[in-house]
Amino acid sequence: MFYSHNNQYPEMLPKRIRLSNGNTRTDISTFTEEELTDAGYIAIGDQPAYDNDTQKVIWNGSSWEIVALTTEEINNKISQLWVEVREKRDIIISEVEWRILRFQSEVRMGLEPTDDIQQLDTYIQALRDITKHSDNPLEITWPALDLSLD
Repeated sequence: MFYSHNNQYPEMLPKRIRLSNGNTRTDISTFTEEELTDAGYIAIGDQPAYDNDTQKVIWNGSSWEIVALTTEEINNKISQLWVEVREKRDIIISEVEWRILRFQSEVRMGLEPTDDIQQLDTYIQALRDITKHSDNPLEITWPALDLSLD
């Protein structure tokens, strides 16, 4: 359970509270409601449910309040999601690069290539273009590579 101390943002109870008479209490398990109230603490309910894409929850000093995100906050969230998409894309590309290196090595040694380089090129290009196909990073359709992993 969270508590607000003198209308500040709710937190867990501290290990020690100071009562109005100057005495302190340090055994959280024995704090009474009267002592907590006397020390300026009030129990706070859980944050209400809200739409994380368009809203946020704030503490107004006495209760939770749901407010709409500003245009700037929404744009910042979208920008962060695009960063995450690019990071995921880069990881996927790095996980496939070994196939290109193997292909190049096999060609140099005169061996029959294990992978179809055209498929690899198409796949990697689709990954590079992932940010061009949607305005919404939550609507990304990730391409698939139709090769068995060796």
